[in-house]
Amino acid sequence: MFRKLRNHDGTPLIALDKNELEMDGVLENGTAPEGKQMHVQRLDEGVYVVRNVTDGGIAELPESIPHR
Repeated sequence: MFRKLRNHDGTPLIALDKNELEMDGVLENGTAPEGKQMHVQRLDEGVYVVRNVTDGGIAELPESIPHR
C-alpha cells in the first residue's frame, strides 16, 4: 500500500489504514484515543516499522523481520 508523505506544520506524516488499525484494536469507536502512543523504529535506510504501544509494552518484532 502506497501512502503520500505529507507536511503537517513542518513534521512529515504518513497516514495508516483505518481498517487495519481497527482490526488490530488500536482505535476506539473508529477514532484514535486521546494521547494514543505508537512506536516508530527505523530498521534500515528507508525501512521503518510502526508498533502499537499498550500497557503491556511494545510487541516484539517477528523473527522474519531482521533488525539491529
